[in-house]
Amino acid sequence: MNVAWWCSSNPGQVWTWRYTPFVGVWLAAAALLGLYLGAHRRAGRPVDPRLLRRWVAGVAVMAVVSEWPLGALGAGYLATVGIGRYIALTFVVAPLLLSAIPTWLLDRWLPHGSARWTATRWLTRWPVALLVFNAVLFGTHLPVAIDTLKVYQVGSFAVDAAHLLAGLVWWFPAMRREADRGAIREPLRAFYLFASSILMFVPATFLAFSPLPLYGLYELAPPLWLGFDPVRDQQLAGVLMNVVGGLALWTVIAIGFMRWARAEERADLEARRAAGRSAAG
Repeated sequence: MNVAWWCSSNPGQVWTWRYTPFVGVWLAAAALLGLYLGAHRRAGRPVDPRLLRRWVAGVAVMAVVSEWPLGALGAGYLATVGIGRYIALTFVVAPLLLSAIPTWLLDRWLPHGSARWTATRWLTRWPVALLVFNAVLFGTHLPVAIDTLKVYQVGSFAVDAAHLLAGLVWWFPAMRREADRGAIREPLRAFYLFASSILMFVPATFLAFSPLPLYGLYELAPPLWLGFDPVRDQQLAGVLMNVVGGLALWTVIAIGFMRWARAEERADLEARRAAGRSAAG
């Protein structure tokens, strides 16, 4: 079984447990760090340590799940690792990178009135972002997509890029505060994330309950552990998407909703106090 991993200099190599460094991963990570620090330097702005830690964390997670062994395992050996990488890119890397971008840098990268600003503003409207995210989720996990794209380096890279970009688009309206860029607040944000969690159960259920292998890529891969056949691998991948992905979303929903409820309670209390002072005066 030969895996065409996008950052491998030798895409025809057969799997081995011997460490194989993927230089492309570290070049991509260095490019992202350089892009962030270089933008601050060109703008003459100090780097916020808190935001820098988030950016570095996002880049680090991306590198870990793309380097050996997770990158190659997910590319063509284990559906479980493939789904784990999807969850990491979408639910960890994307929000970390997005939350690390200050408003002034976002305005610098996407200046108001530019074509990039217009395209981003349209893409990150919550109905469009919800559609884009789930279209990528469903499309990239179809058997025809996996078995067609992941056997080539370009296709493997396209799948990873689609997951990360769709994650950025999807998290944008839920995380950013810029109202002119489509930011949403509770309770709409809770509904937005809830809808995504429900839709995510569909492909996860197919994986978890299918009695036959859905992906030829993983079915034909040599077994790495005795007793862990393609069907069990696939079913565990479905459980992973349902449990970990769903739990992550419901955690975000619960935290956001509780913060909104406390803010509404404080606002109501202040309004009653103001009314009381007005009546007393």
